[in-house]
Amino acid sequence: MPAPAFLRGDRVALCPVEDEDLEFLKRNLNCPGIRAGFGSATALGDDDVAGYVEEFTDAEDKEIFLVRADRDRVGEAFLFDLEPQRGSVEIGYWIAPDHQGNGYATAAAELLVDYCFTERRLHKVNARVLAFNDGSRAVLEKLGFEPEGRRRDDFYVDGEYVDADLYGVVESEWERPESLAGGGT
Repeated sequence: MPAPAFLRGDRVALCPVEDEDLEFLKRNLNCPGIRAGFGSATALGDDDVAGYVEEFTDAEDKEIFLVRADRDRVGEAFLFDLEPQRGSVEIGYWIAPDHQGNGYATAAAELLVDYCFTERRLHKVNARVLAFNDGSRAVLEKLGFEPEGRRRDDFYVDGEYVDADLYGVVESEWERPESLAGGGT
């Protein structure tokens, strides 16, 4: 049985990661399309994935969530580099290839950003997108993130260096979606 939702929106829920979710994470974190989005070249085994999740759950500057649509596991969303004194955090997300194109990334990122502003009381949410990841860039721009710069040759992917585009949104720019205004979080 899936863990209860930590955050729930109209399209997806963000849930704590459970032991039963590790195989889903391993399969997808090792998927070339997902790995490339994070500039990762390392294959992950069972212990690696468990360690990855543990790193997020044990750290004070990170959080990890399983993205579910109904009862289906569809992806992951996470926070990292939480800087309470500056009031900022960076978000990341991915959706499994079988579930892409359904708006789940946008819905998950929207929930995550809203959580950062309404519950964590942060001032700014940051994100970075590898230059070739047009889908992730579209998600951020749809949610009101503004481009803030580019880190040249920041990741090594498939034998070449690629740029990472930096995005950010501050709380005063965030327009809370109607779907969340009635208690989506």
